[in-house]
Amino acid sequence: MNKTDTRNHAVDAAETVLEKLRRGEALYEASECAAKIGHYHWDAEQDRLQSCSEAYARIFGQSVASAIQAQHSWESLIEQVHPDDRERFVETCRNSRALGSLEFEYRICLHEGEIRHLREIGIYADGGEKSLRCARGIVQDITAITHHAGEFERYRELSRQAEHLADIGHYIYDEDTQSYVYLSEGFARIHGTTVEAQMESVKSFDDDLVEIIDTDRDRVAQAYRHYITTGEDLEIEYRITRADGEQRWLREKNHAKSMHQGWVSRTFGVMQDITRQKEIEAELRYKDVLANQAEAITEIGHFVYDEIADKYQYVSQGLANIYGVDTDFLLHHLQGTNDDMEFVHADDREMVLDFYADPQVDENGYEEWEVEFRMVRPSGEIRWVREIGQTQVIEPGVQERTIGVLIDITAQKQAEQEILDARDQLERKVEERTRELALTIERLEQEIREREKLSSELHFLANHDALTGLPSLRLGRDRIQQALAKARRERQVTAVMYLDLDGFKQVNDDHGHDAGDHVLQVTANRIRAEIRETDTAARIGGDEFLVVLPAMPELDQVQRIAAQLIESVGQKITFDECAIHIGVSIGIAIYPENGTTVDELVNAADRAMYQVKRRGRNDYGFAGLRSGKAVIDGAGRMADPAD
Repeated sequence: MNKTDTRNHAVDAAETVLEKLRRGEALYEASECAAKIGHYHWDAEQDRLQSCSEAYARIFGQSVASAIQAQHSWESLIEQVHPDDRERFVETCRNSRALGSLEFEYRICLHEGEIRHLREIGIYADGGEKSLRCARGIVQDITAITHHAGEFERYRELSRQAEHLADIGHYIYDEDTQSYVYLSEGFARIHGTTVEAQMESVKSFDDDLVEIIDTDRDRVAQAYRHYITTGEDLEIEYRITRADGEQRWLREKNHAKSMHQGWVSRTFGVMQDITRQKEIEAELRYKDVLANQAEAITEIGHFVYDEIADKYQYVSQGLANIYGVDTDFLLHHLQGTNDDMEFVHADDREMVLDFYADPQVDENGYEEWEVEFRMVRPSGEIRWVREIGQTQVIEPGVQERTIGVLIDITAQKQAEQEILDARDQLERKVEERTRELALTIERLEQEIREREKLSSELHFLANHDALTGLPSLRLGRDRIQQALAKARRERQVTAVMYLDLDGFKQVNDDHGHDAGDHVLQVTANRIRAEIRETDTAARIGGDEFLVVLPAMPELDQVQRIAAQLIESVGQKITFDECAIHIGVSIGIAIYPENGTTVDELVNAADRAMYQVKRRGRNDYGFAGLRSGKAVIDGAGRMADPAD
């Protein structure tokens, strides 16, 4: 081989090596691009970027040249780091120089405002004499990974919350090993245990059946075996007894995740605690029986009408009996108000439609009406009915559904007509037969007595609180006026107490208004028990009371009564097996030292009560005296302080 051939051969070999290098470099660049990884060379002595790959520059949203220019110093590199990560970035880099390597994650801010998450791994090269010559490393764009991780964690949290709200749990069960592969927190909560304890306790199919009560166990076991051999989705309800002894109803749905040789090998299942649902169903069945019995006795029926779909959602048997049809006819053949109006007597239809069109709207957004009309059954029989309805309005002018009651009042109407006919006949007899005058007068006198009794009852209701039976504010003020008149004549002391219950609003919020009414009634009785027969207790507002104490011999007695009231009112009140505790703040005004009129004394006592509220509640306090200390002699009369 001559020199020329040797030279050509060397050139060909060099070109081959260069081609391989180019292919390797292209493959390397493609790998960096696919993995979103770039490498760099950092001059540690001058603290600047010396070189980098195109992938590195692309991560920073730049070209290689612009990246080198942008990171021409340590400070310029820091400026590209997210402000919240800069301090940690600097600290990590400082520590890593001592260690000789670094690996951490941080964020950068691009010029367009985009934020990227990066993972960096680097090593430092020793320049001799314990100095650092350079750093080499790789940077990976993990923005998408970080976002996916955040989304995954968010979905996990949503799943936990959904399970908690719906009282459900899920699991993965290995049918081959007869053990759980995965349990959610909701599953463990339903079973009254923890995930770890539940997985540890189940090592076989029999272990899984232990919690199921005896009467349900065979049925569940048979259903499981059928599911395992067929792979058909399983849905079953049964009861368990938890470790704490509580019995719960569960609904379980199974789906085969994988099959092996015709057998289910792995199961995905969802479990829901339906105890409350079962209780409600039992209660509804019981109430439905009672409702049907009540409807049969009283000739009433009820219904639920879908105003949007314009058809019945539910009708009771009693309603069908009133219409003279079966329930299927009402549910499936009456479609809309026009069909319903066919049952209304022609002379009453316009009146009924007017009631439907102009109902009364209550504070909760319900439209209400009550109307009486004649109904014509398919047989031609005419019946009188009273309809009471309530329609829920979801927004102005849009009705959602109506709940109504229909009462057959035919017998009542016939009785009323008979009464009218009897009265007419009686009047004719009175005119024709004077000998019955004495009997008529006696009947009139009886009616007068009943009216007087009614008038007396109305007078009582006008002056007393209907809930507690205590005098009302008007009667309470009148009693104060009477006490003041007597006190002026006989120079006696009169005390007025203003009572306001502490914690009463919380009673209504926690236990409902029925509990609040019960508390007011019990409190009223306790106030009556602590005052004298000559004293007066009145309810003047929601949870406010007045106590009038005429002819008081001494202020100490007023204090004793106030203290007794606080102790008595503060005693426990039981409502529906719940213990309720309230307190009372009492303001006390004395005649004549705090006022000489009803308004002056009531206002003074009210102000004193608010002073008690401000300093801690559940106590009593006197209104400030206008002329110094009050003096009361042994006879209960106010003495002149000068004497």
